[in-house]
Amino acid sequence: MSSREIVEETLDNTTIDPSVTWTTGNVAEAFPGVFTTLGFTFINAGVELATRTTFKNLGVLTKKQVHVPDQPEEMFWTLFAGRAAANIDKFREIANITPGTSATAVEQQLFGYVRPETVDANSARRYPVIAAKAPGAVLRLPKRHDREFAELRRWRLAHLDGIDTLDHAGCVELLDDARARFQRMLTKHMLVAFVSSGLADRVTDMLAGLDLGHLGPALLSGVGSDESEVAHDLWALAHELITLREFTDRHGYHGTNEGQLNGVTWREDPASVLNRLADYRAIPADSPRAPLNRSREQIEARQRALAEVQSALPWGRRGTAAWTVRMAGRWIALREQGKAGYLLTFDIARAVMRRQGALLVAAGVIDEVDDVFHLSYDEVCAGVTQDRRVPVAERRAHYDQRCTYRLPQSWSGVPALSKVGEEDVPALGVSEVVTGVAASGGVVEGRARVVRDPSTTELDDGDILVCETTDPSWVSLFLVAAGVVTDYGGLLSHGPIVARELGIPCVCGTDNGSYRIRDGQRIRLDGDQGTVTVLG
Repeated sequence: MSSREIVEETLDNTTIDPSVTWTTGNVAEAFPGVFTTLGFTFINAGVELATRTTFKNLGVLTKKQVHVPDQPEEMFWTLFAGRAAANIDKFREIANITPGTSATAVEQQLFGYVRPETVDANSARRYPVIAAKAPGAVLRLPKRHDREFAELRRWRLAHLDGIDTLDHAGCVELLDDARARFQRMLTKHMLVAFVSSGLADRVTDMLAGLDLGHLGPALLSGVGSDESEVAHDLWALAHELITLREFTDRHGYHGTNEGQLNGVTWREDPASVLNRLADYRAIPADSPRAPLNRSREQIEARQRALAEVQSALPWGRRGTAAWTVRMAGRWIALREQGKAGYLLTFDIARAVMRRQGALLVAAGVIDEVDDVFHLSYDEVCAGVTQDRRVPVAERRAHYDQRCTYRLPQSWSGVPALSKVGEEDVPALGVSEVVTGVAASGGVVEGRARVVRDPSTTELDDGDILVCETTDPSWVSLFLVAAGVVTDYGGLLSHGPIVARELGIPCVCGTDNGSYRIRDGQRIRLDGDQGTVTVLG
């Protein structure tokens, strides 16, 4: 069987317990693409400890359970062929001993689907401890989360301009600081993800009891996410209301492959932003498509939906309904803030790593600056001095090969890899339908644009964005797209949240929709029913 040390060396699990079930849902959204050695060893222990600390703070796990296991089967996440996967069985264990949720609910909210064989096995054995610890942890978190995020913004700007002057010792000190801040932010983010899922469950359960399930997306929109600010500032940049430096100071930690430390951010290369400014410049301030107007409309839509819910309830239950919807909105906004928070730590870490790479090139250890990403975190911090060109070349070759493969959405044991762009599924014919989660309401028709790399794709007005998954760097496409279809995710995944904030229809969790829908096909996206139909 694999061990944690083997996974950190090979970035793969070639032998693993065949009874354990894994998924790329949700975790692939946080950390999309293929890991490098430095990227994985920088965050591996931190992600595991953040997850376990979150559940310890809630009283679900004991203090002794907050550690990094030696066996991948006992971890909440690991890698297969360089790509991240979450351990469904571990999250189910947590759900089964947590009040107010279930294994079924967690699978649906976190991963976008529920396996047919899923059986809930709820236990009350930890309820007394949870009752004592969870309320305080939850009630204190929103303000702490806001403070942490504001501090990370200040910290990032305070250090960025001086990184190119750091020596090795300075690099290690700042890199350790970024790693510690990443784990602290992720610990808060994990709690937000868990609580927001529970609140969203309460909203959907309430609507189901009133036969008003179609109002779910509207009630979970207009929450004021971080991506709404990105969208507005993109528009403001296009209209010369802010400078490029102001934009990158605020949002430059986003960019293609931003969930990987070897990705290139808008701060480093703003070309993908600048190339789209003409699209945003064509949107006047009084247009319904202007981001601020979209946000206002979604807030109003949320209020209209809440009014409809309250009119269907007895007077005594209306206040509780309004509180539940308000809390769900607050925590969903925190969910997006948390992702932005750990990306702020990534931006400092990647800048330091590239500075360290330049020092290693000057020392003759590696050939190119980005070769540093194929060293381990311990190697970089220890101050490697011997020639590392051969192992770097081997690791880079593995990385390049793994970029040509993708994992399934779920599997047990070792996954079957498929070639990117060569999915063995037939294309949809005229009138054929692919189904998913109805994540943002509305019906649109338009040309399907199947996108693998947001930095190299141009959308025309009315095009429908079709992709595997999205991260915050995709928001520049959302402003132009008439709708969004994704393979991965659930109601609280990134793509659906941003689609709701911008008021465009979205169907997520289609499994392989981006491979069955062909680029250029005319499609109808029904965000109310969760269907995508090929028209021609």
